[in-house]
Formats: sequence, C-alpha cells, structure tokens
Amino acid sequence: GAHTNANLGGMSMFACHDTSHLLLHEEDAYRELLLMNPLVIPSHVSGDESLPFRPPMRFNDVQTAFESHRTQTQQTELGVSTLILELPHRELGGKLTPWQEVLEIGTLCRTEGVKFHCDGARIFEASAGYHKSLPEVTEPFDSVYISFYKGIGALSGAMLLGDAQFCSEARTWLRRFGGNLYTLLPYAVSAWAGYRHKLGVDRGADNIASSDECERPTFRDKQEKMIRLVAMLSNENPIVPNTLSFDPPVPQTCMVHGYLTSSLVDCETSRDEVLKELGISVLSRMRSMDTETDPVDHGFRTKFEWAIGDGNYHIDDEVFLNGWKAFANKLQSMD
Repeated sequence: GAHTNANLGGMSMFACHDTSHLLLHEEDAYRELLLMNPLVIPSHVSGDESLPFRPPMRFNDVQTAFESHRTQTQQTELGVSTLILELPHRELGGKLTPWQEVLEIGTLCRTEGVKFHCDGARIFEASAGYHKSLPEVTEPFDSVYISFYKGIGALSGAMLLGDAQFCSEARTWLRRFGGNLYTLLPYAVSAWAGYRHKLGVDRGADNIASSDECERPTFRDKQEKMIRLVAMLSNENPIVPNTLSFDPPVPQTCMVHGYLTSSLVDCETSRDEVLKELGISVLSRMRSMDTETDPVDHGFRTKFEWAIGDGNYHIDDEVFLNGWKAFANKLQSMD
C-alpha cells in the first residue's frame, strides 16, 4: 500500500509506528526492494513505573513526528506518501489507537496530503474491540490491507482495498513481485469459507443457523473471555500477579501479551509439569526477553502472546485459572 501510494504521488518515504512489522520482520524489504525510507513514529513508555509498556500510535506522536520531519528537512511539503496505522498493534498485545484519535490522524493526513493506510491484518479483532462494523472501521482510510489466514483462519492470502487507480497500480506491482499465481482458487475458497464460518454470514436461503453456528463465538465473545480471564488472573489470586503482568492490563481485543519474572527454562519446565500432572497446557510458545526492546529493568525475563480463538473459547474459565495457579506455584517454588 505504501509503495503504491508512493508511485502515484512521486514520494519515496512512508510513516509507521516503531513496532510496525515492516521495520521488525521484513528484512528491510521497503529499502532493499523498493528504495523507500521510513519516517518512524516513536512510542513513549508510560510514566507509570509499574506499567513499563509502550502505547499504540497516538495522534500527538504523529503530529510531533510530522512537525519534526518538516523542521529537519526545511521543506514546505512533508514529502511522506503514506502513514500506516496497524489495527490492532500486534507487537503491543493487541492495543488499539483510541478511535477519536484515528479520526484525528486521518484529518491530519488529509491536511498534509498524506495517504492513510490501515494495516488491518487483524481487522476483525479490531472491529470487535472498537464495537464498530467493518465499514465503520475502514471508513477513515484511503486503503486497507486485510489478512485471510489470521482471524478467519484461511489457508493463506490477503486483500488490498482502495480506489480504482490505487488497485490498478497495486496489480502491476503484484505481477512485478511474482505474486500472480496460476490460480487463486484454493485460497479464495478457503478465505470465503473462513469468512462465512467465523463471522456467521450467508447461512443459506432459509437463514437458519445450525446448532454449530449458534455456539460459534464471535470476535467480541472472544475478547470478553480474554478480558475476564486476565481480570481473574490479575486480581483473584495473589500468587499469579506476583509472577506475571499483562499488557495491556485490560485486553482491547481477543489477544494480550504477558511478561513473566522467571527464566524461559523455568517457565518451560513448569508448564510441562503442569501439563503432565493436570493435563492443562497454560501456554504453547514463550521466549526470552529482548534486552534492547523489552522492559527487562522491571524484572521480567520471559514473554508470551495469548489469544482466545475457536479452539480454547469453550474451555471453562476455572480450567484456565487452575492451570495458571499450578503454573505460578511451580515457578515460585523454583525461585
């Protein structure tokens, strides 16, 4: 999206949050393949020392970055083709930019002549978090990216949406990058099936839901369960809060990040013992903290990502609580 807008506007710079996957996980493809450069919107750690976690992109941060860039370049024109806003911020535990600030950022972009692009890889989760429909969430943006293999569980694939000129330019670059597969049929069928299954649409001519569809959780249902579980683990048992912290403290979507004070080895050992003794797997993947980017100064040594999906939604809350209590007890016994 950023490169398409850059070509149409004749500018080689885009703006994004400092946790954007374009900066962290794409091997500098924007620079090596597209000869583009980022204007990085920095995030600022909360002043509350008990919560050393970064916020999502905020309006004031964008405005300050734009003003600073203009001052440094001493140019009247900003020279930025696109501002990318990720909804939600995956690297920040599913945090959402406050909706009013999304609108304000959009207004600022229009004033500055900057296209506003939504990295909506998890836009279905964002829609539930905002309590807004997909058309409402996408309305402020000039272009939107939607992933099909994440929230709706398709094999693979994505969609890029924009006006006719934008899409025409994007199709050209899709071919240049070798993305014009012989057939998209398996991916299209999988994406459509996932959309129907996860969002409960197109139930047939009689519009009568099956028993399976009636029990299928919505993205909002999953978020509410995530909120409930985090609250239980954070407040109802003193052992667990002494062992871990959640970011954000109240989940804004159906995912959250967690930080543990024990080492990765101790966490994996305790998890495996709980699984063996109780048959409960509290976590699948964990990793050691990054000393350059993570809040290690606050005693955290291991981090994880936790999400509620179709597979674990129907597990009783008490099962989660019992598993985490046992996990925390084992960690404390190792200290």
